Amino acid sequence: MAACDCTVVFGNSGTPNCVPIGNVTYRLIGVPTYDSTGARNYIDTTITLDEAYFSSLINNSDSSKRWYPLPPMKNVEDVRGEDLTESFNDGSIAFIQEGSRTFTGFFIQNPSPVLLGKIKKWRCSQISVFVVDLDGNILGDGSEADKLYPFKLDSETWSPKYMKTQDAAVAKISLDYTYAKDEADENIRMIAVDETSIDVKDLEGLIDVNAGAASSIATTGFVSVLTYDYGTQVTKQKFKGGVIADFTLYNETTTSSVTITGCTESPDGTYTFTYVAQTSADVLTLALVKDGFEMTDLSITTP
Repeated sequence: MAACDCTVVFGNSGTPNCVPIGNVTYRLIGVPTYDSTGARNYIDTTITLDEAYFSSLINNSDSSKRWYPLPPMKNVEDVRGEDLTESFNDGSIAFIQEGSRTFTGFFIQNPSPVLLGKIKKWRCSQISVFVVDLDGNILGDGSEADKLYPFKLDSETWSPKYMKTQDAAVAKISLDYTYAKDEADENIRMIAVDETSIDVKDLEGLIDVNAGAASSIATTGFVSVLTYDYGTQVTKQKFKGGVIADFTLYNETTTSSVTITGCTESPDGTYTFTYVAQTSADVLTLALVKDGFEMTDLSITTP
């Protein structure tokens, strides 16, 4: 909390009718506090907040500028603790600082241990979050005009935990954290649901896709099995429905793009790619460019 401004006596207490106030938390959107240039991430509230804008954030090739929506949440508690004070023998009390604001809640939608592992890694970064409420409003830090910053967190307190299925309880992931001490409640602002052209409650994060080692490699094609991180220890779920437009192929040796002429999926998740003949020993790179997914590029050496 900032020190008192001794030039101000009181703040005026009148309010207009129908002041917008956020509703119950529906989901969180994780955002790195700072991007790769060291600039703080935020929403520019002067631009059009449409589907293209939000899609560009979720699918941003720069992971330091990307949005990471988490699943819908249940039983959310977002409260500020008691102020820290000092008491004296005469019964008087001196204010020291505001109590910490803490958050707790549960994910029950597809609460996989795989998802747990992904979000536990966030603790190693400087984490901020936007709060999306039940009405579809976006809540954040409005301390600067024309900007809505995500709330900064104390990353060391970021604590997701897996809770197994019990006789009378479904499996879930619990999440606890504490907001950064310089996040002041008086700076909470929101972008109302009718100020965006989409329902941000429906935003979903990227899904990781894994390209299996290329097989049946020839000068004109190869085969790769594409899977998700999710599934059993024996069988991973397959990435299905990919088409030519979802992929790009690049010849690293000649530094030129290669036109994919065929992309056939059979069986599910197994893709046969064909293209114009390349020179023996040329190294090719396959990339997935489909919105909603991210894949580490696959390297193929032409035989």
